[in-house]
Amino acid sequence: MAQKTFIVGRNPNVSQGEIPIQINDPTKKVSSNHCRITFDGANYFIEDLISTNGTFVNGQKIASKIIVNSNTLITLGRKYPFSTSQLQIQDTNSNSFTTTEKIVPDSNSNQDNQLYIKNSIAKNLPSMVKNELAKLSPNKQEEFMEEYKRNIKSVGIAYLLMFLIGMPYGYMKKWGLQIVYWLTGAGFVIWGIIVLFTLPSLIRDYNKDMAIEVMRNLKATSN
Repeated sequence: MAQKTFIVGRNPNVSQGEIPIQINDPTKKVSSNHCRITFDGANYFIEDLISTNGTFVNGQKIASKIIVNSNTLITLGRKYPFSTSQLQIQDTNSNSFTTTEKIVPDSNSNQDNQLYIKNSIAKNLPSMVKNELAKLSPNKQEEFMEEYKRNIKSVGIAYLLMFLIGMPYGYMKKWGLQIVYWLTGAGFVIWGIIVLFTLPSLIRDYNKDMAIEVMRNLKATSN
């Protein structure tokens, strides 16, 4: 297969040998020249062309050229899903293309049944939250993530507070337990030793509960 370069956008401006891929976007969330996808004969690579709303790969905004494949989730401006399979690479003797393929996202298709968040975060979410997230639009998933990140707790900070002021439970807003923890001198040290080993799991449980709460609030405000 020949090497090819695609310019993706609302009104792509291409040089000789580049293939324009036009996105029909009346909202103008997709830039005129949004991203460049290159095929080197074996692999696809994508890079953002300083677009207004960014190019996202598997939910993460890219800042440099990276490799992608047909299973990679690409979104333009967090709104329009795009796949390299739409490029329909074919062997040809000509490197010059003049036709423009218009790709219009199907408003009736269920494109929301996907997660637009990092796997490292998704794996720590409860199954019910992941299932509900997959039903939401990319924008709503981003809204969830912003609120979730604001409220989750860090194991590192929890240990720091535990060693500096003996406050592992207060950090998780469990003030009843925290007061008892203080009054008993960390359960005459024994409790403190137990917390020392169980604190990571306590933080994970707290974050899972927070994910459920954030999702519940998001659904309530969306109704």
